[in-house]
Amino acid sequence: MTTYELGDSNPGPLQALVFVRLSDPSPVPFERFLSGTEGVVAAWHVIGDIDLAVQVHCPDLVALDQLLTAMRTEGGAVSTTTHLVVRQADLTPAPDLHCPQLPWHPSGTGITFQAPQSAARRHRSLRRAGR
Repeated sequence: MTTYELGDSNPGPLQALVFVRLSDPSPVPFERFLSGTEGVVAAWHVIGDIDLAVQVHCPDLVALDQLLTAMRTEGGAVSTTTHLVVRQADLTPAPDLHCPQLPWHPSGTGITFQAPQSAARRHRSLRRAGR
């Protein structure tokens, strides 16, 4: 995926995810439209507020706008919501931080943690015990 930086004079093609809601209960006409459309990379049927998620690559915003307009006018989309891809997420696992095992943790050795009492509360409990 391309990473876009502010001030980059030639960032490469725009990448976007377009969420599409269809009017027709059958997605077949829209699939046919997508299969012959330049810039469409992939599409997924989803269940939720939308019917399809479409991955697109366009040379610029003008071409993206034309593609979105064609999805609605020629493809039969009722609505489209576009999310521009700005960079790929870093999914490298973070280093495992060593945390000491706490005695009250369920995996501990059976030591029960007891919160410290305030001086006044400790004094009252000692009086009740007759000490």
